[in-house]
Amino acid sequence: TTVKMAPKISPKDQVAHDRLRKYPVLFALVGVSHTLLTAGIVFGWASLLPILRQEGVDLTPSQFASVFTHGAIGNYLSSLPFGLLLDRTGPKSCGIISSILFGVGVFLCSMAKHSTLFLDAGFTLLGFIGPAIQLPTLHLARLFPGEAREGGSGGAALMMSAQAGAFDGGTMVFAIFAAIISATGVSIDVLFRVYMIVPVYTLLTAIFFWPNEILPDSLNAPDETASYVGRSPYLSPATALSIRSTPLPAASLQDAPLSVILSHPSFYCLALWVSVHILKLNFVVATINDQLDFAMDSDLASLLIAIFGAMLPFGFVVLPAVAYMLSRSSLLCFQAANVVGVLYGLVLTFFPGVASYQVLVVFVAVATSRQLVYSTVFHQTGELFGFRNYGVLLGLINVVVSCVSLVQGVLVEWGESQSSYFGPNAVLLVLTLPLFVIVFWTTNSPPSQTTVSSSLKPKRTILGDAEAAMPTEETSLTGGRPRSNSGTFYIT
Repeated sequence: TTVKMAPKISPKDQVAHDRLRKYPVLFALVGVSHTLLTAGIVFGWASLLPILRQEGVDLTPSQFASVFTHGAIGNYLSSLPFGLLLDRTGPKSCGIISSILFGVGVFLCSMAKHSTLFLDAGFTLLGFIGPAIQLPTLHLARLFPGEAREGGSGGAALMMSAQAGAFDGGTMVFAIFAAIISATGVSIDVLFRVYMIVPVYTLLTAIFFWPNEILPDSLNAPDETASYVGRSPYLSPATALSIRSTPLPAASLQDAPLSVILSHPSFYCLALWVSVHILKLNFVVATINDQLDFAMDSDLASLLIAIFGAMLPFGFVVLPAVAYMLSRSSLLCFQAANVVGVLYGLVLTFFPGVASYQVLVVFVAVATSRQLVYSTVFHQTGELFGFRNYGVLLGLINVVVSCVSLVQGVLVEWGESQSSYFGPNAVLLVLTLPLFVIVFWTTNSPPSQTTVSSSLKPKRTILGDAEAAMPTEETSLTGGRPRSNSGTFYIT
């Protein structure tokens, strides 16, 4: 692999980079706030739906579910086009364009009472554009070079953890809307218009502070960083840590041509696994209101919906456990997600009217499973297929997820026609069972450690282009694990 020479940075961008480095904590907090207020807010749908019904938005349950599905699919597909935009034009242009479009989405949602078409188009834009506002903030992790174990601050990993938590935390936006409406009686259109402050804030930040070129680290050239194209907006610090600490398996698919990977069943098993889990999770978010209304009295259902909305933002608490499990065995994470999927599927299918089971099993599982599922997939994509086509593969997996998610509308219509969600939940539960077997096509045995004994003499290796073409060093002090350059960071 040939290491590229560092391209020159314009004086204007150098000034912008120096400003960011002068106040790293401040701008890191600004970046995290962008993610919190935009990237994942569509997944707070369970809190928004009762407000829309209360305000007189006249849609059937299946039509409401379609609105959520469009927003969720947009969220999954966003990273491909906006990753390209970021790669081609830089953080400033990406931030400006995405902020303007997000503002359009918020305005359309404020007109939801006047036209359901405005609601559908606006919510789709919120889902599609939200992650695009997050993308220009990800390179800010380079404001904190070095990992704690290498003598650095470990701030890059902390920044990525904060981004992951902020994505989950974005579900609180509509929960806050619901609380304000309940306390003051203000209408939803007024709240959405007030929320226009957010895209104005992100727009001004992009105009005055974001550079045209991403931050280089102290050793890497800007164009040697891993490409953003196809990266999911859903960050996984667990993945970042495991990428750095896990040796690459000696598998035939490692850094293989894209055509070879796409002709192998491992890719499709991995994509199918994540697609089924995300279908199940989104189905719960889209229908939990109606499922609870069918299963129990309206007052208890309303209370549980409020509890669900309050719990959703805290899915990030599972990240340390996920990081630990990934460091031990990716198969453990796959099967843990499957077990959790079966548990909450059993409750929804056979015990929908038991409030304690809903809170302790379903709500907890749905709040945390998205992090568990995506962290596992991001890790395993790199482990199985390397990083030569990493971004493209994640983008293609998200396309498969989006296609499978279209089944959600059919399941909702079925449940509504029967005035019971037993059938759809039973189908989704049954679909989870083959995943216990499918995962064995998505994992490989760990690479032989026979080289560790011979690693007393340092061994230089060069990573692929997608890993920034930076040298790493394997020594006996690191147990045969690559010791990453302290400035390198990964975004998933």
